[in-house]
Amino acid sequence: MTPRKIAIIAALVVIASILGTNWVFSTILYKESQTTVKILVSIVTGLITFAIISKVISTFLEARVKHLFQIIHKPEESSTNELKLNRDQPLLEQVELEVSKYLKSQNQELNTLRDLEKYRQDFVGNVAHELKTPIFNIQGYVHTLKDGAMDDPEVNKLYLQRASDNIDRMIKIVEDLDSVYKLESNQLKLEWQDINIQSFVETMKEEIKLLAKEKNISVNIESDLPDELKIKADTDYLRQVFVNLLENSVKYGKENGETVIKLIDLDQNVLVEIQDNGPGIESKHLRHIFDRFYRVDKARSRQAGGSGLGLSIVKHILEAHGQNIKVRSTPGTGTIFSFTLAKSQS
Repeated sequence: MTPRKIAIIAALVVIASILGTNWVFSTILYKESQTTVKILVSIVTGLITFAIISKVISTFLEARVKHLFQIIHKPEESSTNELKLNRDQPLLEQVELEVSKYLKSQNQELNTLRDLEKYRQDFVGNVAHELKTPIFNIQGYVHTLKDGAMDDPEVNKLYLQRASDNIDRMIKIVEDLDSVYKLESNQLKLEWQDINIQSFVETMKEEIKLLAKEKNISVNIESDLPDELKIKADTDYLRQVFVNLLENSVKYGKENGETVIKLIDLDQNVLVEIQDNGPGIESKHLRHIFDRFYRVDKARSRQAGGSGLGLSIVKHILEAHGQNIKVRSTPGTGTIFSFTLAKSQS
């Protein structure tokens, strides 16, 4: 029911009482007058009263409704522009529509806040869990040394080395957390350079050689690119991508296995594939593989010393380069990570 209808009903109620009162007074004042005169006086008085009351009530209700509009409208929308109502649409219908829109927007904001709170809780919980293991390890080694093992030459150096290794692991976790923060808050500043991709990959192969030798894993390069071909990227961040992927292929690869780096010409881009013949990854894990702290085999991953952030960092770095990364895997056969890099136009 519109405010005007409400005003009419209220006015009619008042008019009915006024007409009755007018009839009584006109009868008293004009005892000698004809009935027609009495009726005319009552009607004229009633109509004037109706117009006045209807206007007053309508104005009152409209003012209250406008106030309601101002409350449910966003501050930036209502403070800069004067609110205008649609005169062709019933006022209460407009209010109902606006309230519906307002509730919908508030529900969306509430859901967003809930998602952010869950993300915060998960993130803090994961960080605490990752840091807890090296901290407790360091504490155990130090307490053992304090309790007398420092005087045992066969134990002291071993425990100091293990404590040092756990400190290095903590540093790695903190550095990766810093990288994730910069990447997710768009603070990553790329220094674009023209990089000879063949030479760059050869350097990466040499860097991973010692780690691969420990498990007797061979690292090979297959390429159909011209020797002089260059890509455009940030050298330091690109190195971080290759180090993470190559270390994973070696750490989680099988003994006496192989890691292959493939470079394939794709018109304006270069396709890079890093393939191992390790145990592979089940399909249910593949869609989460780039999530922060996600581990396919939690116990094995922590033994390997990873922070659980490496693949997430790789994904963000490549996205900052305008590229993306994919993963294919077959349990028992191996895993392939593939991504593209833009060729240099110079």
